[in-house]
Order: sequence, then C-alpha cells, then structure tokens
Amino acid sequence: MIHSKVGIVGYGVYIPRERIETAKIVREREKKRGKELEKVLDKVRHGLLLREKAVAGHTEDTMTIATEAAENAIRMAGISPGEIGAVTAGSESKPYAVGTIARHVGSFVGVGENVFIADLEGACNSGMQGVAFIDAEIRSGRIKYGLAIGSDVAQAERGDPLEYSAGAGAGAFVLGKSDLIASIEDIAPYSSLYMDFWRREESAVPKHFGRTTVEAYKSHIIGAIANLFRKHPDLSLSDFDWITFHQPSGYLPMKTCNALTMDEIPYVSDSSISKRMRLTEQDIEKKIKPWLRVLDTGNTYAASTMISLASLFDKAKPGDQVLAVSYGSGAYSNATWFEVQDGIEEKRGRAPTVMDYVERKSEIRIDTYHDLIRERLSRIKRRLEIPRMVGEIEPVNGSHFSLSLCKGCNRIYYPARETCLASDCPGPMEKKRFPRFAKLKNVAKLPFKKRWTSNFELLENDKVLFVDADIADLKPGVRLEGVIRRLDYEGKDGLILYGIAYRPVFREAIAVAVKPKSIVVAPTQYA
Repeated sequence: MIHSKVGIVGYGVYIPRERIETAKIVREREKKRGKELEKVLDKVRHGLLLREKAVAGHTEDTMTIATEAAENAIRMAGISPGEIGAVTAGSESKPYAVGTIARHVGSFVGVGENVFIADLEGACNSGMQGVAFIDAEIRSGRIKYGLAIGSDVAQAERGDPLEYSAGAGAGAFVLGKSDLIASIEDIAPYSSLYMDFWRREESAVPKHFGRTTVEAYKSHIIGAIANLFRKHPDLSLSDFDWITFHQPSGYLPMKTCNALTMDEIPYVSDSSISKRMRLTEQDIEKKIKPWLRVLDTGNTYAASTMISLASLFDKAKPGDQVLAVSYGSGAYSNATWFEVQDGIEEKRGRAPTVMDYVERKSEIRIDTYHDLIRERLSRIKRRLEIPRMVGEIEPVNGSHFSLSLCKGCNRIYYPARETCLASDCPGPMEKKRFPRFAKLKNVAKLPFKKRWTSNFELLENDKVLFVDADIADLKPGVRLEGVIRRLDYEGKDGLILYGIAYRPVFREAIAVAVKPKSIVVAPTQYA
C-alpha cells in the first residue's frame, strides 16, 4: 500500500554477543578506593543506571555490525537491496578516516551503484540525522527507498568514567512510502555550539567536560521537543503512547524526565509550550523506562536512539504515537514523531528483535575485555592476530558469497573483484565462493605455533573462521550461517580486509524467511 507519508518500511539492529558487567570494570579501575569502592559501585548502578555493556569482538568493527543491522532492516522491509537509492551511516568510530561506512555496508548487503552515499558526523545524533536526510530525499521524489544507519564501537580512555558506559551496537531503518511500519509525522531540530564532548583528529579516544554534558543534553532534548510543539499547537507529551531519548546512561534520560515534571520547564520561556511538555511520574514509568536499552548494551552512540526505538517498535501497536529524541554532543538534537501503521503486524518476526540480541550474550572476563580494548586501540600491528577457531564446512543450499583472493599481495576482497586495486600487483586473482548456509564438518583451535597463519591462507585452503561461539557449540553437523567480519588489516595505514566467517545459525532460526520483491524496472532506485 502506497502511503501519503514517508516512514519506516523495515528496521533492524545488531548487538555484539560479548558483554561485560559494568561492575567488573569499576572494581578494576577503582580498586585503590578501598572502603569507598562500594559507594562508587552504588553510584554507577543506581545513579548512572549502568548494568552491562556490549563489547565488539576481535573480528567486529563499526562496518560489520552495521552490515548485520542493515541486512535485518532490508529483510523486514521485504524489498530488494537494489531498490535502495540512498545510504547514510552515522558514526563517531569510523574504521577509515577517509572511506565511507555507507558504501562498504551498501556493497556488503547488495545495494547497487546508482545511489547517494554519505557518512554523517554529529556524534550520537548522526544515526537519526540520517533518517531525516533520507526522509527529505524520498519526499523530494528523487529516490524510492533509502537506508539510514547508526553504528558505533564506542571508545573511551582507560579509567575515564566514560569507559563504564561505552558500548557497541548498530541500528538501521529502511524508509519509503509503501507498506509502512511507522509514518514520520514530523521532525524538529535543535542545535547550538556547545562543545561538551569531542575527539580531535588522530586522537584514539574522546575528551569531555564531565558534568557539562548534563546541561548540554537536557537543554537540547528539551529544545527539540519545544520546537516540535511550536510547529503543532495542539500536540502535548501526554498524546504520545511511547517516548524514548538518546541514552548515554540511564541517568541523563531520567534527569531530563524529572525536569519535565516541574511546574516550570527549564529552557522553555513560552508557558503555553511548557504546559504541553509536562510529564507525570506515571508517564515516566510506563512510557519511557521500558525502553532503557542502555542497561543492556551500554551507550551505543549513534545507534542508541535507533536501538531503543527498534525495541519500542517490537512491542508497539498500530495507531500508537511515538516520540524519539536523539542527541549528539556538539550539540544537536532531533525530535522525531512517528505514528505506528498496520504494516507492523505483518512484518513482525521477519528479523530478530532487540531482545533476541540482548539475550544472545556471552559474559567475558576483565582480562578478555582488556585484550579486546588493547587490540582495538593499537595502531602498529602488521595484521590481525587473534585466538581463532578454524575448520571445514559443506553447503546446505545454492546461495553463496563471492570473494576474491589476490595471490600477488595476499589481499582479501569482498565483494569479489576481477582485478587487484594495486595497479602494479602481478596477481593473479582467484574468485572463491562460500555458502551462505552450511553444515560443520570439523573444527579446531588454531595451535599456538600457527598463530601467524593469516586468514588469507585459511580461505585459500578452503578453511573458514568461526565466530560468536565456543568450541562446545561447534559439533559436526551443526547448521551455520555466514556473516561479514573484519579478517585482517594492513598495518596502521593500509586497507582493512573484510570477508566471510561462520557462526551457529541465529537469525534464520528465529526469523521468518521472506523472499525480497524482484526488481522490475531499472534503475529501480528512482521514484
């Protein structure tokens, strides 16, 4: 059904499997506090409202987690990736300073070449800012469908309080006019030059002014809501069934909620708008607290609002009014008003829910966490050296991935290429096919003496890498699904090499398979 408005056609998320309790990090970092340690722990648990966070694994980065979220969104939308006419990716943890996440993810999921591509800044607001940009492109008639992504592997200096919340995750929305899950009723921005948080060029981790963020966050969240209400004189917070804010922690959304219960709303001088912005304690308990996904994931930065919004949509009903207010330091906010449509009922179950990913977790020890952080911040390694499980598989159907191995420079190219990017490389190129779904034949941990074996060599010899599993999960005959992962990188300034790895079937086991619509007219990405 063609809708008169633009809206979300499909959504998807990805949350890494590996998690660590915030208390483990606090105990390690604050152990010199002695008797004061329990007070610090209490403040983190009950003041900042932090419980645990998702940690990207050795083979995961912002692009790989964005890819799975995008695949889920496209599957829910039920469209062909070739129908997508624009891709935006918001992030503040780009694998390449120059080189787009959006084009990588677009290519990984099958989006064509006649598309608009943009990586967006704007700190944690950039994912939802992409939604606004895609919305405008569709309304203009320039494209039929667009894909907006927010993805981050958050960074923090060791021992900085920011480390307690810095998590990893991705959210993705396919927007269009047909078969809507939720229509976008309006979007209102609010921004000012308020540098509460920043990361300089070449700096591995951000800096911040601590408590300054509290005022920056509150004033911009409230400012965006006020601007939305200024455009709609009959609208009030009580009209919304569900509300979610950006979640750097649980503390900041709750602090803002408390401000919205006051007789005089701070930062709002117009009394008629202030009156319509008031929340009750019951509103906070019912409409806002259920979507505090930061308790499960930590602060996923550009993905934060998108993940909490997806969690909300997982439970929403047609006709529900939804308000999502994103925030990015610097400072920027968007207040986005949605109305849930009938299409949501038909599309449930096509992709994993947020809680499916939340509950798919493996608790890691503090030393494993240190290894992951150390590897991520390292800029001098010649290649990706990680503990690996490798083995052989056999296909279970005809669907496959194609990648190329350059025998001249030992590079992995995904998607497959005919020639090496280095014009003076003698080659040759070997194209390899790996099944999307497979059955395990055998598996073993790579012995210590072979730790220097590259993933290129493994793929060349028809061996594959296994991820998101313990060795006990990998029994001969177990069904596997292929996923895109970071397989290597060339020192501190060379290419990042992506390719295929395998894990026990997760998405196919819990999602309803939907055959994408075929593309009838080319180029179909234009309206």
